[in-house]
Amino acid sequence: MWRRGGTFQEWSEHFRLDLWLDALAEAGLELDWYVYRHRTEDEVLPWDHLSAGLHKDFLWQDWRDALEELGLEDCRWTPCYDCGVCPTMGTEIQIGPTGRSLLPLTVV
Repeated sequence: MWRRGGTFQEWSEHFRLDLWLDALAEAGLELDWYVYRHRTEDEVLPWDHLSAGLHKDFLWQDWRDALEELGLEDCRWTPCYDCGVCPTMGTEIQIGPTGRSLLPLTVV
């Protein structure tokens, strides 16, 4: 992309879809296959090597729930969903007598 003039492609004001489509076509790849195909739970995804602390099985179920328009309650006020964030990030969730967290949290 860089050689094609695609600098700062992650910035919306610089993004050029035409450069990506040309590069995909040149490589014999189809955008629709990457974007719209059905994915399976055991598929290795391009971002699997990155970790935000969430277990892949939790994310898969959360995606399926989102498709069914189901949401999760805030885990500070409900039983743990075992998403994997707290042990990974060293977060200790404590609920005070007022029903408010005793710690400032940024847990999703």
